[in-house]
Amino acid sequence: RPYNIRKMADDARKKRAAALEEKKRRLEELKARRQNRQPTRVPKTTGANLDAYIDGLLKSSAPAVVTPAPAAPAPAPKAPEVEPEAKPVAAPAAPVVNVVGVPAPAPPLSPVRKVETFTIGIQTDEDDFPPPSEASDDEDEKKKAEEEKKKEEAKEMEKEEVEVKPKILSSDEVESAIKSPPFTSFLNNASKKVERLLGAPLLADLLVSADYAGEREEKVGPEGDGDAVEAVASKLVTTSVAFECGKWTATRDVTGLDWSPVHRELMLASYHMPSMSSSLSGNSAVAAVSPDVTPSASLIPRSGELQSDGLALVWSLAMPTRPEHIFTCGSPVLTARFHPTEHQLIVGGCHSGQLVVWDVRAGRLPVQRSSLATVASATKGHSHPICSMEIVEGGSGLVTAATDGRLNFWSLANLRDPAESLKIGANVSCLAVAPESNTVICGDESGGMHTILTSTGAATTQASSSSRSGGSRRVVRKLEAGDDGAEGHFGMVTGLATKVLPRHSSRGIAKGFLRGSSGLMLTSGVDWTTKLWAPAYTDKPLLSFFNHSYDYMCDVQWCPTHPSVFATASSNGSLGLWNLASSLDEPISGTEGIFVDKASGSAQGLNKIKWSLDGRRIVAASADRLHVLGMSEDVWKPKGDEDARMMHNLTSRGFLDEDKV
Repeated sequence: RPYNIRKMADDARKKRAAALEEKKRRLEELKARRQNRQPTRVPKTTGANLDAYIDGLLKSSAPAVVTPAPAAPAPAPKAPEVEPEAKPVAAPAAPVVNVVGVPAPAPPLSPVRKVETFTIGIQTDEDDFPPPSEASDDEDEKKKAEEEKKKEEAKEMEKEEVEVKPKILSSDEVESAIKSPPFTSFLNNASKKVERLLGAPLLADLLVSADYAGEREEKVGPEGDGDAVEAVASKLVTTSVAFECGKWTATRDVTGLDWSPVHRELMLASYHMPSMSSSLSGNSAVAAVSPDVTPSASLIPRSGELQSDGLALVWSLAMPTRPEHIFTCGSPVLTARFHPTEHQLIVGGCHSGQLVVWDVRAGRLPVQRSSLATVASATKGHSHPICSMEIVEGGSGLVTAATDGRLNFWSLANLRDPAESLKIGANVSCLAVAPESNTVICGDESGGMHTILTSTGAATTQASSSSRSGGSRRVVRKLEAGDDGAEGHFGMVTGLATKVLPRHSSRGIAKGFLRGSSGLMLTSGVDWTTKLWAPAYTDKPLLSFFNHSYDYMCDVQWCPTHPSVFATASSNGSLGLWNLASSLDEPISGTEGIFVDKASGSAQGLNKIKWSLDGRRIVAASADRLHVLGMSEDVWKPKGDEDARMMHNLTSRGFLDEDKV
């Protein structure tokens, strides 16, 4: 073991030291003996006197020779030679005497001990016999840790003794701290993250279809058999979520809806002015045009912002109780759209006739406004409220319609002034854009329908039924719906919808519209009807769908993924779903429809509806509340032959000529 090895090494060192001490002692004794030794004397001769003896010695031819003694061994020191003090020389006849000094014999040397060291080890566990160095290091570390802990405890005791009581802020200081930009930014970001996390299950229900075979719960027993309307609704609608923020939207009405083309969980809603305020009050207008430092993501209003005439909110499906972004302006917003290419921008049409652009990165107020036209000099821009707006030319252009019948075409690169303008001889109430040809269709307040074609698309139209507006390259044509429009709407056209262009284009264009099912369009009106049109074949409506409750029809929308499904919104608060491939007479939602806002207990009408781009959700606006309905696969997922079946139903009933189709 290491301990025995060290002991053996110590013993060897002690023995070597003792041997060295013995050698030193012997050397000292030898030196003392040499010093005490007497020199050898030469006996005196019998000469007359010493002088004569020396002279004879010097004159002799054979001098005395002194033979040196042999050297001692190497380990012993060499003995010094002893020379005679005087060497008397005898007479010449006397014999020569040789005097030799013999050294004393050297003392015997002590034998040198040879020490051999070796290591002996035993195999054991390392934990049983820790090295002494590590053990000492651990002890040192423990001592240091204990000392540091004692120092920290002493410091904490000193802090507690010298601790200052917290300062109590006054109400003014609290208000200024809450309104400070760092605190506001932190509160908004942190609260949104928490609310998004809490709304993750809701977002999953709305974005992911949970309508798998065998997983949907069916009502059984007396309740399921007795309530047929509820049974139909539960079969078509999988999820229903209400979005409302009474602090900002109370007493307002939704005027427009849109879904984000980039983020499928975001939707846009524009709102009219509050019912208790007046646009001539001036206070909200002054507050709305004042410098804005509040970000759009903040929920805290500035002074007078809650009564601002114009309001547009961006909602996230994960947060039903608060909007994602808030935008305001000094005029009621009647329609709004997400920018098709710049997802940070939002375009709105106002009651003042201005186009406004908001940027989510630049606060709540618009970053750009179009020129404000007047009635006297309305050569460009709108001087009346903008009632409808659509994206044209593949996302590079915008068309707006005002209530005075003026249509303006804008470039999204320059929204200060319109690139083209024309006038329709009627008060426009809504508009839509046909796929492929970019033909614009407008409905007016008296029930009439108008189409605006480019000069190339108008070549096939009759010259007697068309008219050019000034120097415009577009041609305006009115659809003659029977004698004096007897087969058209008998009141204002409230909604107009064209189909989304399918992946495979159909059979060409006629009169500015696609042939086949892609050229069909829908209109809704206050005369309780929804009408189906095919402008490529005839100016008259093909079919009318009546509301059995005799209520106004407020909006209509084609499903973007199913070729034969569309939805209608009624003023009694019911949502109607139709599948023309299944029936031309009865909706798949039943004659009563699906009542959206049943929880409120009041019969609130539906203002607007809008399908999501994937067809799985539809948002319906009731007063200031938004309802997002998740649709089952029976509604949005086509089976493959619905398009052909719908056209067969129309031709077999005589609504379309089979030879022309």
